Amino acid sequence: MKKRISKFRLGKLFYNDKFVMCFSFALAFILWLYVASTTQEASVFTVTDIPVSLPELTHDLKYFNINDIRAEVRISGNALVVATVTSDDIYITAADTSFITSPGNYTLDLVPKKSGMKTDYSFESTPSPSSMNVYVDTQLEREFPITDKIIVSSVDENAYVSTTTLSQQTVKVSGAGSVVQSIAQVCAEYEFTSPLTQTTVVNAPLVFYDEDGKKIDTRYITSDITRVDATVPILKAVTVDITPSVANLPETLHIADRIHVTPSSVKIAVPNSVSTANLEVLTSDIDFSEVSLSNNTFETKLTIPSGCKVIDGTEKAEVKFDMTDMTLKTLTLSDFSVINEGTEQSTSVSAKSLSITLIGSKEQLASLTASNVTAVIDMSQKSSNFVGMAEMAVTVNLNSKFDLCWVYGSYTVSVTASRKSENSSE
Repeated sequence: MKKRISKFRLGKLFYNDKFVMCFSFALAFILWLYVASTTQEASVFTVTDIPVSLPELTHDLKYFNINDIRAEVRISGNALVVATVTSDDIYITAADTSFITSPGNYTLDLVPKKSGMKTDYSFESTPSPSSMNVYVDTQLEREFPITDKIIVSSVDENAYVSTTTLSQQTVKVSGAGSVVQSIAQVCAEYEFTSPLTQTTVVNAPLVFYDEDGKKIDTRYITSDITRVDATVPILKAVTVDITPSVANLPETLHIADRIHVTPSSVKIAVPNSVSTANLEVLTSDIDFSEVSLSNNTFETKLTIPSGCKVIDGTEKAEVKFDMTDMTLKTLTLSDFSVINEGTEQSTSVSAKSLSITLIGSKEQLASLTASNVTAVIDMSQKSSNFVGMAEMAVTVNLNSKFDLCWVYGSYTVSVTASRKSENSSE
């Protein structure tokens, strides 16, 4: 009974189409393996995407700009073997590099080499490509300053292009020694073709030049940066009057219309953040006590507001005091007023008179007398406890109606100070 059932099941399988199909494929594969392993005819197969690996050089030389170069080669051998060989089992290298002893361009013949465990095959052809061009040089690194070559075609008529600032001032360049040595200038280059109306930042590429101004081929060099941010400041251009700064000018003197500045104004560039409403450009201080009929013209530097800059080339100004119809007069003073004495201090002026020089209009000086002048000695220049003799400055003041006259020069007198108690005991 068991035998009949077993025979029945085995025979039934061959009446199943799917079983017959699978059985046929398996039998065909076994026969193919047998034929492939026993046949003497070699199969040819092409292996692609093989890396090119060049040997190291002597004399401190290196290859430059060798990218990830790939090649292919045909191999032959047993079909079962060659079908399993991949690019990991082969590498391509130079047939000979011994002739490379100095920098330059060279052509190297390429040959295939076996690198894996699979060796039961042979190379049917030379690699494709069969040769390659290489550049050889020594390695060198240098640092170069970056030159601004940002070009602005135009700006608004009331604007001014200030000095461009770069986000980095230097660049490190490394690579082929002869190329690095040929670099004479590294420039950040960009050209604005549209008018600029406000401060602008642009990411500018670096361009390398030799001493003849020719662009350098950068294939054999690298740099730590290839671009920099360049900030182009656009400032407001305004014209500001130059105001003379005069020290020691008497309050009663009204000669503003006689002080002339040449040039009278200067053009400056002002940051957009700065208001132009109260801008002031001053000359350096002129000591009015030095102004006389013969010494009435002064060349001064300009004081420019912080953050601004002169854009019309004006660096100095001439300040001239108009002495037309002016003359000199000498007066002798004999009355002195002493102020700010100490509470226990008594003073006396040794000089009985003081001769002073006045400058002013002829008309006013004609009527000016000693009664219109006060000579003041301020004892606060000394300690309130000071006792003894000292040379003290004299301040000479004119009556306010003589507004076109002033005292020329500076004056001193000898003053004796003593304690009031000493004077009373005497």
